[in-house]
Amino acid sequence: MSYLESLKKIQAADYSKLTEKERDVVARDVIDLCAFTCAGLVLQPIPGLEQTVLPIQVMMVLTVAHVYGQELSRKKAMDILLDLARITGASIVTRQVLVTVTKLLLPVLGGVLSAPVTFSMTWAVGYASIYYLRSGGRVDERKIKEIFEQERERSKSYYSEDKARSHRPSKDEIPRE
Repeated sequence: MSYLESLKKIQAADYSKLTEKERDVVARDVIDLCAFTCAGLVLQPIPGLEQTVLPIQVMMVLTVAHVYGQELSRKKAMDILLDLARITGASIVTRQVLVTVTKLLLPVLGGVLSAPVTFSMTWAVGYASIYYLRSGGRVDERKIKEIFEQERERSKSYYSEDKARSHRPSKDEIPRE
């Protein structure tokens, strides 16, 4: 099942009878799925493919909102992402441009170096969006920054640059022309 099919299945389900803790488990699964999907995309040696990260993050916010009983439009989900980027200082456009440039300059290595950053940013945005949605958009910006940085650091235990480097192909495994 693709990530999109998984998200659509989650979006079609009724979570109104779940406890807050049960909803948290589903929301964490959504964040995991989207963070790994985004990291996997930037690992691909195709420049420009990383531009699909933002739409995946929008779907993540839409799905997390649904889990917590809030139905959002794509525009509202995008507005939330942009607000989170403004609060945390995480420039979405700059990040995507840097990933593209890195992949162009370092075709195989660029994706390996960019994937952990993409993973941690998606992960952190996902957890910050939970707080954002629970607050009804009336957020404590200091708290959002704290959650974002805490989760960005925590994400490294799941996917980090060091882990990516230790699993990169050897010189003999890299395809040659």
